[in-house]
Amino acid sequence: MTNIEKFRPGSAIASGWVLILFFAGFIIQTVIYGGNLVSTTGVCGAGIIGSYLLFLKPYVLIFDEGIKIVNPTKEITVAWDLVEEIETKYSMSILIDGQTFYAWAAPAPSGRHSRRMHKTDLLPGADAPRRVGDSLRSDSGVCAHIAKLRRKEFAGAGTGELEISSNYTLSFAGATSAVIGAASIFI
Repeated sequence: MTNIEKFRPGSAIASGWVLILFFAGFIIQTVIYGGNLVSTTGVCGAGIIGSYLLFLKPYVLIFDEGIKIVNPTKEITVAWDLVEEIETKYSMSILIDGQTFYAWAAPAPSGRHSRRMHKTDLLPGADAPRRVGDSLRSDSGVCAHIAKLRRKEFAGAGTGELEISSNYTLSFAGATSAVIGAASIFI
């Protein structure tokens, strides 16, 4: 991997840390003022793990040889010669051998965003109307634009690899924490 560029929206980082501090505050409050520490820690622990998985963990690495999409439970690493298409319909996605992989770190904006689009939001030289997700004011548009530029510059030999790995450990830890917290409330 050379010339790596990491894409993760700043709003996701800010939201994730605000939620983590919010849940940690509940735990600290329970320790100081008393209460059911097991249930509070269980439920807030699940919230902290969920905040990390949904807001802080997802990112996209774009490099000269390919792209790596890191989602909450799955990592997809692929060379540019295997990428058939880069889309921005619901979030930035790549199409590989008929299978679509979405990047959680680059969501497309809602339909209301189209009302705020200006003709200068279109990519330079683009005559045809584009989707809202292609706008350079959206996370999916910025990430897809960077990826398309790198893909265009790629000059590979056609021997790319696709690597998909899954890790559900934190998801199971979050679910276990929530079950322990909920069970301690009712027991």
